[in-house]
Amino acid sequence: MDSSVAQAISNETGQQQPFSPEVLQSITYLHISYAHTLDDLAFCHNLEVLQIMGCDPVDLNQLNGLSKLASLVIKCSALKDLSGVENLPSLLRFVAGMNRIEDLSPLLQCPELARLDIQGNPLSEHSYRTLVPQLQSKGIRVTVSDEPVWQMNLELQRHGFPFSFYKAHDGTRLCRPGLALTDLPDRSHPIVALEDLSALLSQDPEEVPKLFDRLDLMPTTFGP
Repeated sequence: MDSSVAQAISNETGQQQPFSPEVLQSITYLHISYAHTLDDLAFCHNLEVLQIMGCDPVDLNQLNGLSKLASLVIKCSALKDLSGVENLPSLLRFVAGMNRIEDLSPLLQCPELARLDIQGNPLSEHSYRTLVPQLQSKGIRVTVSDEPVWQMNLELQRHGFPFSFYKAHDGTRLCRPGLALTDLPDRSHPIVALEDLSALLSQDPEEVPKLFDRLDLMPTTFGP
């Protein structure tokens, strides 16, 4: 079991490894940060709410068996492939902001899904223009980046930058999803205006990664 997953279980239950089947099955809520695998979560059969922050990689197939999972939050985690989400039959709410998602088609097979947040992802043209409206036509409330922000995520991807660009309460920010470039992907998201980032990509792209070292760009308030 990944040490971060074990820590999350200990925080929730007050127990230490090895966890008995009874302890694992007693869990209905977990918040996991910075894990490298979600193996063994399938033993938490009664899990209803799962929050995943800054984990990498994330394989949704490792959640098979969580038939009661109603709310799933995966942020800043370099999630790329949504395959496996269709095996969560009770999923009502899915928040997957600031990841690396391109294809939304597996979500069409989620019969109970009612709310979806996919801001800050490099969605394909087909997903953004065709699948989002299809999901909305099924009655799903979809929150997605507006077109300029979405296009900037595609532009970052074209330049080879695995970053996420998203709109926050205090402006637009940059994020490094996953654990490849930082140990704390949910922290230190510089505030960068769209036009400034666009100019850097056009004129001096090697300066873009250095934005994460700019203390003058760091938000002074907590949270995205």
